[in-house]
Amino acid sequence: MSYPHPLTELQRELLGDVAELYALPDVRSAPLSGTLRFGLIADPQYADIDADIAKNLYYRHALRKLPQAIEALNQQPLDFVVTLGDLVDRDWSSYAAILPIYDRLEHPHAVVLGNHDAQTIAQHLNEAAALPKSYYAFGLQGWRFIVYDGNDISLYCNTQNGDDRALAEAMLVDLTERQQPQAKPWNGAVGTQQLAWIEQQLQQAQQQGEKVVVFGHYPLAPHNSHNLLNGSMLADLLSSYNIQCCFSGHDHRGGFAHIGQTGFYTLKGMLDGADEVPFAVVEIEGDEVRVKGYGVGSPFMATAHDDNGICPR
Repeated sequence: MSYPHPLTELQRELLGDVAELYALPDVRSAPLSGTLRFGLIADPQYADIDADIAKNLYYRHALRKLPQAIEALNQQPLDFVVTLGDLVDRDWSSYAAILPIYDRLEHPHAVVLGNHDAQTIAQHLNEAAALPKSYYAFGLQGWRFIVYDGNDISLYCNTQNGDDRALAEAMLVDLTERQQPQAKPWNGAVGTQQLAWIEQQLQQAQQQGEKVVVFGHYPLAPHNSHNLLNGSMLADLLSSYNIQCCFSGHDHRGGFAHIGQTGFYTLKGMLDGADEVPFAVVEIEGDEVRVKGYGVGSPFMATAHDDNGICPR
């Protein structure tokens, strides 16, 4: 539907196979049924390094966890699957190990790039080209899906990104002075151009009678240390249009909050735990959002749902 910042020829050349992460998902023209159904995976975060057992982080285990999730998702009738960021933890070579696993996915795949992805890609580009922007929209009949890029304004930007890194540094200073919990160097923000584009997408969806679902890496709510630097601004914008739901990763603990009529869901991270394989299938029918979690019980905070995992709007 829309990719405002397509890769330049140089970016595509330097990224090689990783350039596929910036492609629009090849979705069908309409949902498979009257109920929208999609899968969610967050933070596989693969790296060929030893586990940090004290922090419960098992980097190499992504190579056996992710195939389990993909196999299960392939067995279900889904309109698409979204990875909510951090496919890798570090090292450019990590993509060569993890991307072939995604080739087994039989559904259209939408990718959100996380902070670890951005850092790894930026280090590989080594100032030769700008860190690509990765916000975009795609649609099915009656639905519009907006993906926001929290690395837009971040410390991962380089000199080829103009003032974006300096803006992130200034935002961090301001948030630190105001003792805001999200004032962390691993968080980023959406810039003014992206905010304007998101509102334009919301307006167009409203005019065309489309329902909207939003995806991003950095959570917008509840307010904590993993939030997008300007997450409250974006959360207020989304809730002002009464969108149904927004899904994110990044905070591996999971989370849930309501602002107005909008539900903000944070999926638990696949990196955490030696054997846990958290992923989810979301069904949206009318005003009802149903979430089925796999691998760890509820994929979000347990208090977010009733016993049936149903979140009415």
